[in-house]
Amino acid sequence: MKVTTTSILTWPAKAVAGLFVTLSIASSCSDPSSIGLDLDPNNNQIGVFYAEIPLSASMVLLDSFNTTNAGAMVIGGGTSDFFGATEGIGFSRLAINPAGARPEQNAVLDSVKFNFQIESVIGNDLSTPKSISVHLLNERILDTTYYNFDRLEFDPQPIAQGSFNFANRQDTLVSVQMESGFSQFIFDELKKGDAFRDIFTFRNLIPGIAFQGNTGEEASTAIRVGNTTGIIVYYKNVGDTVSRGYAISTAQSRHFNYVNNDRTGTPTAVITEPGQSYDVGPKVGTKSNVGLLLRLDTSPIDAFLDTLQNVTFNDIELEIGPLKSNIATNRPPTSMIMFFASENNTILTGPEGQEFSVQQEGRPQLVTENGVARPATSAPTYLAYSSNSNLYRQKITSYMNAVYRLGLQRNDFLLYPATPQPGSGDIFKRSFREFVVDQNDIKLKIYYSKIRAF
Repeated sequence: MKVTTTSILTWPAKAVAGLFVTLSIASSCSDPSSIGLDLDPNNNQIGVFYAEIPLSASMVLLDSFNTTNAGAMVIGGGTSDFFGATEGIGFSRLAINPAGARPEQNAVLDSVKFNFQIESVIGNDLSTPKSISVHLLNERILDTTYYNFDRLEFDPQPIAQGSFNFANRQDTLVSVQMESGFSQFIFDELKKGDAFRDIFTFRNLIPGIAFQGNTGEEASTAIRVGNTTGIIVYYKNVGDTVSRGYAISTAQSRHFNYVNNDRTGTPTAVITEPGQSYDVGPKVGTKSNVGLLLRLDTSPIDAFLDTLQNVTFNDIELEIGPLKSNIATNRPPTSMIMFFASENNTILTGPEGQEFSVQQEGRPQLVTENGVARPATSAPTYLAYSSNSNLYRQKITSYMNAVYRLGLQRNDFLLYPATPQPGSGDIFKRSFREFVVDQNDIKLKIYYSKIRAF
């Protein structure tokens, strides 16, 4: 570990305005005010110091990555030099309203459409149309847990397919006419009504559907499951002047995502076993829905703290980046939680399943229950990404003070993509968002005051 420490002497009030001198490992200048450090001009008994601590990361493939009912299905994919070739296929049941009005026997079919509620489209180039196809399953989706390595057999002939231009907007509703043979089939079954008496008889007719993209188009599409994704049968009864519609949607339907990631010939090819941490070389990264994330080695913190006496931490920031890519249509995850890592490369939890992580600035990092201290869990903080700087950043001053003064045990961090936005679900399972960063661009920036003894 190489740490550079520089003293910034606190001067009397009239001189403080001109004082901003700091050295970093790269011998660049840094203004303490740039990370929000306020120096007290009335106290010249305190020296302010700056230290930059490089951190390193390994990569972990999460074990048993559960994609059941994630809220969205990611299809398509592409190839990268670091992560290899990735493909996603979505699987979902369909839902009906058994009490809904169905066509009369002499009704006339207008059309049958499939609607897709698009949550996101990710790729380096979205100037060309991206394909989506829908297929009938050859087997049922069971009431069980499905992981990203699970898949089901489906008819290779699509019942709906189309190509869509997402250059201007990547969260939208698109639709396509369904194949004529399937359209007539589902309309005839609707008129008969036997398969629409309840959801169980309907699943005998259609056990489910698969969603597929085209990996050759180098883009992935996240399709949201719900009322707005599914089939609508438009028809007219005798005397109607306006079409009626019967919806067969994916609302409240069991669904999951199959993900195939071939890392052959890439730096990540060494990652073969789930739950193990791997040194993949000078670059590391995270890949959503594959289950690849970073384990940050924070042990240099211990070595640094051992060198300190009588100090107060003024401002500490964890910084990751700049990332290797910065493309508007292919952004990394918006933010990440700094979970505490166990020895088995899982999230460290308490006796009641509480997930331990770095907490927000100014919030308790430790709580005491029944006389026993444990890490706090009520207010996790997030490493936030900025496209302007192409960096992940977050202040962790309160956390470091808890480690230094309160006896909070230091742990490595598992950086798990997540967002504080309510209702967003587990974003790590709803896209193929990724990033790659140089190991040299992961660091702690520390400003601290050393109190002089008299």
